[in-house]
Amino acid sequence: MYPFPKKFWPFCAIYAKLYKWQICAVFLLSITEVWLINMNNRLFADITGAIKLGDADSYGVAMRFVWLLAICGICSIIASQISRYYFNAKFLVACRSRLEKDLFAYLLGHSYEYITTKQSGMLIQQKEQVKKLPELLENAFGDLRMVLDILIKAIMLMCVSPIIGGGYLLCAVLVMFPGRAFAKPLSRVSKARSKMSAIVDGRMLDIVNNLPLIKQYDNINDEKRHLHPLLKQEYILNQKNMLVSWGQYNLIGVITSLLSFIILLLGVYYWSIGAISTADIVFILITLTLGLSGLSELQYYLQQDRQAIATIEQGLEPFAEPHGIVDAESAKALKPHGGKIEFRHIDFAYKGARKPIFKGFNLVIKAGEKVGIAGASGSGKSTLINLLQRSYEPNSGEILIDGQNITAITQESLHRAVSLIPQDTVMFNRRIADNIAFGTENCNRRKIKKAAQKAYADDFICDKEGGYDAFAGDRGCLLSGGERQRIAIARAILRNAPVLVLDEATSALDSESEILIQKALENLIKNQTVIAIAHRLSTLKNMDRILVLDKGKICEEGTFEELLSKGGKFAKLYAATQRKGGKNV
Repeated sequence: MYPFPKKFWPFCAIYAKLYKWQICAVFLLSITEVWLINMNNRLFADITGAIKLGDADSYGVAMRFVWLLAICGICSIIASQISRYYFNAKFLVACRSRLEKDLFAYLLGHSYEYITTKQSGMLIQQKEQVKKLPELLENAFGDLRMVLDILIKAIMLMCVSPIIGGGYLLCAVLVMFPGRAFAKPLSRVSKARSKMSAIVDGRMLDIVNNLPLIKQYDNINDEKRHLHPLLKQEYILNQKNMLVSWGQYNLIGVITSLLSFIILLLGVYYWSIGAISTADIVFILITLTLGLSGLSELQYYLQQDRQAIATIEQGLEPFAEPHGIVDAESAKALKPHGGKIEFRHIDFAYKGARKPIFKGFNLVIKAGEKVGIAGASGSGKSTLINLLQRSYEPNSGEILIDGQNITAITQESLHRAVSLIPQDTVMFNRRIADNIAFGTENCNRRKIKKAAQKAYADDFICDKEGGYDAFAGDRGCLLSGGERQRIAIARAILRNAPVLVLDEATSALDSESEILIQKALENLIKNQTVIAIAHRLSTLKNMDRILVLDKGKICEEGTFEELLSKGGKFAKLYAATQRKGGKNV
């Protein structure tokens, strides 16, 4: 999916093209509606003029105008309702739905690296800012009607008096000119205000998400101290925005009042010398009274639109940022047949890091082989897994699964071929059954239950009120660590991917939970290629091979017993974990 434009008008044009026929229909209906409304004013003035004559024919003339007024009034109401219905039902609802889908899809397409460097609250806030487009278009629909009203009023006034009509049109131009002068400072302040609002909302969401930790560490006052300066900046920017808007609105009001007085004097003068009829002066008075107040109202709404445009442009930032990792145009689905994994001459360094994690790294894992990975913190264990899942791209070299380069296959098929059980299992505040079925299509309750039984999760699930329909709570807070891990194993069993990654899956568990997890894992790893990272090195005993990483290189390799007998780095790490009660150092 291509990035969105950084500027508002190119961005707006995307959705305008999608719904061009609906927009054209609304435009034509709006012209009809506004013309009929102004015709009502003209007919009302003609009725007044006919009554003023007071002769024998005036009654019949007045009645004809009354009937025409009634017909135009009814038609204008019908046109107004049709245009509003058509705009809302055929355009606004569809545009809002399409925009929500497009924004969410683009946000999900960002790389792991991009997402982890951004505050989730700020990203959501920016998405909400861009979602103001339909609301802005709804306001623009009203602005369009006002602009059409100005043009039609000017044309009809010119038919009465070219000077008065031209004066009204000139008035409209002069009223709009100060708005242009205020546009840049208003846009600048609005963007700054929107950005600060997103920062504040992101910070607040971060605080709410970590509130238990904040309370445990009694850090509430410190969080307030960091939040208050941000709130103060937001307050100052809101004040600046209001002052600029207030100054513009009042300037426009003064100009409108002066110009309206001059044009009205001119109209009365023409009537006094007989240059225009009574009906004409009534029409001029009605039109200018409504039209000049409408100019001030239009300027106010345009001011609001400029602020909304600035807000949307600020929110477009993550959606205008190209995706860091994308599928090649010729990418095909992975065709796994065993799960053989190869790392060939891999060079990799994190952005901004002085030293690379891997340089010329090579590794071959046979199909169905169970490989454990050990090493001190920072040795490259988790980075290796991230590269395999294509969360990051290597600087050079290639990674293959069953002989297929992962950069030449779709990311979707790659992720379907690799199941991950992390140290901290990701849980959704959904039913337990939904959490087990996550990532697997077309699975029924029987399959879910069978997977849970193999993961030794069925008993504790059935003991809960609601069973498989019980909710897991926010991030799985209603489940213990061992229960969450067994649900993750059930999820992996149900998915049955050819490659399984265990990323320190038992490091945070007590001994009783670890025993159940180990039994569940035995049911899982029989027919898969397994890569297991472990803090508790004793959990690697049943691996076919163990690799010991040190500074991005394989320094030792062998079975559990072989590595212990060597007395090398693995033996020292194992001895250290035993001294620390089974925990890695």
